[in-house]
Amino acid sequence: MNTLTAYSLTNPSTTATINNPFGPNISLATIFGNLFNVFYFIVGLVFFILIIVSGIRIIVSSGDREKVAGAKKTLTAAVIGLIIILLAGVIAQIIAGLLNLNFSL
Repeated sequence: MNTLTAYSLTNPSTTATINNPFGPNISLATIFGNLFNVFYFIVGLVFFILIIVSGIRIIVSSGDREKVAGAKKTLTAAVIGLIIILLAGVIAQIIAGLLNLNFSL
C-alpha cells in the first residue's frame, strides 16, 4: 500500500492521491504495533523501578510498620497496574483479530 486515493463526494471523477509518508510497506497496524512495543518497554521499565524502590523502602524501614505498609502499597499498585496494562494488550490483540487487522505486539 504505497498510495491512498481519495474520491470527492460531490464530483466522483475527481481524485487525489496521497503517498504513504512511512514507505510502501508500512501499514497503520505496523505503526500501532511499534508504538505498543515502545509503550510496553516503558511500562516494564517503570514496573522494574517500582519493585526496586519498594524493596529498598522495605529494607530501609528498619521494622517501622508504617514504612513497610507504604512500601507494600507501592508494590501492590505496581503489580495491579502491570496486570491492567497486560490485559489491555490482550484485549487489543483480540479486537485486532476480530477485525482481521495485521497487528502484533
